[in-house]
Amino acid sequence: MLAESDRTRTFRAFALVAAAILGLCAGCARSGGAGSASGAPVVLISVDTLRADHLPAYGYRDVATPALDALRKDSVLFENAYSHVPLTLPSHTTIFTGLLPPQNGVRDNLGYALGPEPPTLASWLKGKGYATGGAVSSIVLSHATGVSRGFDFYEDGIEPTKSNQTISRVQRGGAETAALLTEWIHARGKSPFFAFLHLFEPHTPYEPPEPYKSRFRLPYDGEIARADEIVGVFLEDLKKQSLYDEALVVFLSDHGEGLNDHGEDEHGVLLNREAIHVPLMVKLPRQRRAGEKVSTPVALVDVFPTVVETLGASAPAGLAGKSLLSASATGAAATRRVYSETLYPRLHLGWSDLASLIDDRNHYIESPRPELYDIVADPGEKNDLSVGLPPAFRSMRIELAGMARPIQAPGATDAEQVKKLAALGYISANTSDLTKKDLPAPRDRIGAVADLKKGFGALQAGRYPEAAAVLSALLKREPGMTDVWQMYAEALGKLGRDREALEALQTAAKLSPGNPQVMMALADYYLQIGDYEQARKHAEAVGEAGTASPHENLARIALAEGNLDAAEREARAALERYPDRRVPRLILGRVLHDRKDCLGAMAELDRAAKPHAAEVKVSLQNLQYLRGDCLARMGRMAEAEAAFREEIQDFPSNPAPRTGLAMLYASQGREAEARKSLTGLVQDLGTPEAYFAAARTYEILGDAASARELQVQAKRLFPSAKERKAGG
Repeated sequence: MLAESDRTRTFRAFALVAAAILGLCAGCARSGGAGSASGAPVVLISVDTLRADHLPAYGYRDVATPALDALRKDSVLFENAYSHVPLTLPSHTTIFTGLLPPQNGVRDNLGYALGPEPPTLASWLKGKGYATGGAVSSIVLSHATGVSRGFDFYEDGIEPTKSNQTISRVQRGGAETAALLTEWIHARGKSPFFAFLHLFEPHTPYEPPEPYKSRFRLPYDGEIARADEIVGVFLEDLKKQSLYDEALVVFLSDHGEGLNDHGEDEHGVLLNREAIHVPLMVKLPRQRRAGEKVSTPVALVDVFPTVVETLGASAPAGLAGKSLLSASATGAAATRRVYSETLYPRLHLGWSDLASLIDDRNHYIESPRPELYDIVADPGEKNDLSVGLPPAFRSMRIELAGMARPIQAPGATDAEQVKKLAALGYISANTSDLTKKDLPAPRDRIGAVADLKKGFGALQAGRYPEAAAVLSALLKREPGMTDVWQMYAEALGKLGRDREALEALQTAAKLSPGNPQVMMALADYYLQIGDYEQARKHAEAVGEAGTASPHENLARIALAEGNLDAAEREARAALERYPDRRVPRLILGRVLHDRKDCLGAMAELDRAAKPHAAEVKVSLQNLQYLRGDCLARMGRMAEAEAAFREEIQDFPSNPAPRTGLAMLYASQGREAEARKSLTGLVQDLGTPEAYFAAARTYEILGDAASARELQVQAKRLFPSAKERKAGG
């Protein structure tokens, strides 16, 4: 990470270069065609991962978006708007700060946080007397990243729906997010407010509900239609509150989606146009300039100064964008070139990072094998013109070479976190690794992502030997793949190969120091092997950057230690910050269960099981198991059996409900069914954990011979596996 003085100099240098290259100016808040609307409501709607060319407003015909079509009629539509990075957190940071990624320092979804220096759109509006509220649908935009700075209300209480879910998949339904923000808006009355709504449809996994699932050929398009419905309900409420007409409404996406146009099905690795060309509509107060269309290239850094100009105020100094409504944005000014980048391939895959410049005709992508496309003649970027070294190739390459683009290291944005990570030995990666030039071009290796997904699919399905084999082979070819080392470690752990699992996680931590997902995986590893001191240190190092609050993680560790008072204390502390989160309720239920207070446990578990009004019901691992155990202790055997079976259906790789079912059957004299349950546990899961769990249950039931037989089999099949203490 750059020292503060170096970072300040870099900031100033980049601002000067950006001003020269992009034709920008610090004082770009001039009255220019929008008129002043001081005090007008400001509404920013971001639909994550939405390609511009998959909307009817941009000529697409395979999806219906009536709400966005109506908004388009009231708005100025920008035909060629571009994101500066195809990743959720850095793109939104750019939107909120009006600064490019090398300026604001947030370069990836993991390991970076916005510092306290630059003003944000929310903090600027708050300084102008606005109430500021936001609600987000992805944990990637958690308050811990700094993007919430300036918001009075920021709803980011999102929790994982699966035990091994990657951080980019931790999301909630957009309808719930919109409902939370709408409720906040209702409380504002007619006072000035800024509302930020973030929807994660159509981000992967593409799982549109009916009728959209059946109506559209592409699930991606089905998710777009669902997002359109949510936006429509949200905007209709603004109209009912008589807020819409006077409001400035900005609709955009943070980045696009590959959809295999260039071998990438999602986003983050490549910088082709499908990843950075985004929809952008600006509805001005009283629908001024409604229906206009602007073809000049514009960028997401332009949102901040656009809001400023619309409100008739002066922008903070040093913004890297200009108002979308100024004459230079809509007139025949000199052609603008928009900067984009992605560090994802370097930080996660061990490949080269990419940068690009795009204007009204050409798109240049800087990499070990540079590319140039004529986006007018070839909008799909199928014909690389770089081999001929045309004038645009040379001039764009020179401009990029003159831009200050230092690669800030991840995991070093918070001084306290740096101390904790250094103490654990994970800030040892040499910063020179971040400037290596002899890395492969991502477009030459993009096919390896298919093997990554194959291994991940096997891991998710519980096919651990297959997952370990696929991921091991991939790492021999691609040893810089941080994410794969973590997946490989999980597969090894499931196979009882603990030492190798630890080595794989430590490799991942050194490749990506400060990566909160790797740190949490290490915390879980130490928790599982019973090293609670190391588990606590790693959980504390993750802090607020993980998918759960630090109190929640510390509560899980206390549970495993058997310290019920500490577990309760930490769970309640987590609820103070996130009163609507269900996992702390689940932990409290476990605490009361372990205290033999089944009535109290059932009350907490029932609260944990109940989703919010607009939320789709999502199962939490061990919730139904604990309910089943409590119900059995209370003599409600039929209900207990149903709860155990529900847990098995939702979490088939969890041994606990199967052993619970066996104990239930045994207590009723149903010995054959008890044995069948334990036999199925071993046969279906085939992991050391399954063998050990079944053996423990046989011991409890007094069948020492069956227990010894399973222990012998486990030793033969998994010679290095050790029995782990269940907990958390």
